[in-house]
Amino acid sequence: FVCKLNCITHCSALPTRFLELISLFLLRTNQPIAILKKSSGAEATRTKDRIYAQIEGTAACFRRLNGTHQFGCSSRRTGNVGVLQLLKEPADVTWLTKEAPDDTYMAIVHSNMFNEQTLRALKDSPKVGGVVLLRSDTEENNLASYSPEDSCPNRYSGLSSFEKQLCSDSKPWNPKGSSLLQVDWGFPIFYVHSDTSIKNITDCYVKHNSEREGMTTRSLCAMEMQAFMIAAKDSETCFRRSNMINNLNPMRFCDPMGDRNVWATLFARDASEQEKSVIVLAARLDTTSMFEGEAPGAVSTVAGLVTALATYSLLSEMKTELSPARSGGNVMLMLFNGEAYDYIGSSRLVYDMSNGMFPPKWSNVPSLNISKIRMMIELNQLSQINQSTGAVAPMYLHKTLDNPDIAKFIQSMKSQQADLNLNLLDSTATSIPPVSLQSFVKADANFPGVAITDYDQSFTNKFYHSVLDDVKLLKFKYSNGTAPPSDSIQAYLANLSTALGRSIYELIAQKPYTGTTKVEPTQMNELLHCYLNSLNCSLFHSATNDDFTLPEYPPPLYVGVSNSLNAVTGLSGRLIALLTGAETNSSKEECKLNESDVTHQYLWMRGKMGAGVCVQTTMNYSTASSPAFDIEGYNWKSGQYSTWTESVWKGFEVRIFLKPSYGHEAFVISFGSVFLVFSFIVVFFIYKQSDIFFEPNISNGGC
Repeated sequence: FVCKLNCITHCSALPTRFLELISLFLLRTNQPIAILKKSSGAEATRTKDRIYAQIEGTAACFRRLNGTHQFGCSSRRTGNVGVLQLLKEPADVTWLTKEAPDDTYMAIVHSNMFNEQTLRALKDSPKVGGVVLLRSDTEENNLASYSPEDSCPNRYSGLSSFEKQLCSDSKPWNPKGSSLLQVDWGFPIFYVHSDTSIKNITDCYVKHNSEREGMTTRSLCAMEMQAFMIAAKDSETCFRRSNMINNLNPMRFCDPMGDRNVWATLFARDASEQEKSVIVLAARLDTTSMFEGEAPGAVSTVAGLVTALATYSLLSEMKTELSPARSGGNVMLMLFNGEAYDYIGSSRLVYDMSNGMFPPKWSNVPSLNISKIRMMIELNQLSQINQSTGAVAPMYLHKTLDNPDIAKFIQSMKSQQADLNLNLLDSTATSIPPVSLQSFVKADANFPGVAITDYDQSFTNKFYHSVLDDVKLLKFKYSNGTAPPSDSIQAYLANLSTALGRSIYELIAQKPYTGTTKVEPTQMNELLHCYLNSLNCSLFHSATNDDFTLPEYPPPLYVGVSNSLNAVTGLSGRLIALLTGAETNSSKEECKLNESDVTHQYLWMRGKMGAGVCVQTTMNYSTASSPAFDIEGYNWKSGQYSTWTESVWKGFEVRIFLKPSYGHEAFVISFGSVFLVFSFIVVFFIYKQSDIFFEPNISNGGC
């Protein structure tokens, strides 16, 4: 259209209105066709929103790499697109992989179909472009077991790296393990937990895709997934590519996995404590799962973590009854990070101890060697999963060797069973389970240690390292302001913490504990609430300062990458300071490192009263990243240290839309082609006759 100058206002409305009518016509057919028109940015956004529906509340499977392989999920660089198909039973999987008419599908599954058999069948089919797992609370869709971890967790690290394999597929520690985390899937997998998004997906599927007859002749509900991973092959290749200097803006392809360990000592390790032995009370701080940001770890991590925190808090209350000249040594609380990935935190600690680098030099605390550790007590998976009706759930004691200290500790623990309603049994396993103790025994075959777990020869947790290892599995119900029931997990872990605290006291003081101090179920209730329900809890609120705004969701316990510190690590450190530190009279401005007291940290926090307080604490952090990334010329395939990295990605996106039928697509391209040719003819004709159509009309005062 060519307009005369004096008519431009009226003429310009004609093509715009014409394109709007065409746009409206195409949108009424619900087809994903982009319309180019003269419009404002807001109008263009509305047009896009009428074509696509964003799926919120998702978590993506992503790519991880080690020294030899790549694992996880990735979309194509431009994203994966496919028609939605719900798989309710194995017969649906067979139809999709062998009989379905379309080229590419996005499989929708509930938890009952999200298993190794289904996923491997989908992986082997060229028709599958992605998988969507929908969260389901209905009983018929729940799984009896689901663990994407290997049947032998950390199979190629720890003791197994230089001894005969301590775990095998015929006698695994994790019998429900499917090794889904150790597969390179080749397509994106998303977990959808938002009720609104789940409804949008199911409604779209039911309305357009539920009938298999005539699928090729009608529009179908389709999905687009964006989850492209930049790294590929293995960690060694990824690092080599990242370190190539080929431009002014070098690109990172992957990052080393890791974070920080958290530690504290009952008595400050100054010069007078340097030669004393240390009893280490340990637990892991991390867990993992198949999906980014969805790693609750209720049984695998949280239960042991809060029990260690409560035990150490109890010992700090008993501290006044211990003589500074005690002969039993000191107590160190150690929270390891990255243990799900070849014992990153514990292997780094052993490496640093062996090289005189723990505690870090900047902490001004005398170094601690592994030979100074009198004994290590590790709390691993703790729950009441294997509790029989009317009975007390058993806990098993796995010891690395027989020595007087271990025998005394076990005897002290068992002597308290009746009073504290515990059931402690010696493990019948012939090897050490996959716990952090393995890193220490690997360095010293005579290292003394005990691991306390809820399993004997194999895990009782059937959802180990999965999104279903959650608050329901642990059977935790928050008792807000009331005392938890006597048969609750809170009461059980509180009793276990009390027994641990008193037994460790006996080792340190060289005499039994005769006081009445114990861990209350209400304290355990609040600890579990913080780690399983909400970061915005009373304990974390008191442990932070006024600059912190805590969210309502539970903390993510996935270790992450070493150049992006995990918030829960810092919160756990501050929580230790809150529970065990000494309040001072220093103001907020004065609350900083004191040059005359270099063995303590000084942290400002809201405090239990909320008015703000400066806390003196021995809590500190140490590196929890693999030595493999620091050792020059390290052999990436040796298996000595963890080589896990995480791929860099640009973002995740999921959206649904209507995909037109083949007939409609043919009609649109044919109509468009004819209209294009016709437009050229009309424009050519108008151009040839322009002197007639656009003759100036001077008498009207125009152009």
